[in-house]
Amino acid sequence: MVLRRLRLAAEADFVIALYNPISRARPWQLGAAFDALRDIRAPEAPIVLGRAVGRPDEELTVTTLGEVRAEQADMRTLVIIGASHTRFVARADGGRWVYTPRHYRG
Repeated sequence: MVLRRLRLAAEADFVIALYNPISRARPWQLGAAFDALRDIRAPEAPIVLGRAVGRPDEELTVTTLGEVRAEQADMRTLVIIGASHTRFVARADGGRWVYTPRHYRG
């Protein structure tokens, strides 16, 4: 049921957020989700992994669907999967922002 809904959201070209995506009880679920998304979205689709956001051990990883691995996340991670119009924007410090415009072209 969850994978079906995930596929439908990806086909509708929504930005998708997955909270608490992996745990001891369901260690396979995030890998299955990435596999399902790879059937629909381009490998260049931006992915943001925000782990322990707002805490001293906060980590932010910006990557792509083609490069992301389920092992990069745990139950304290928020995973954001960009839509087809989401893009990377270079930052002055050499990092990247991830940006999704509020409108679609044509």
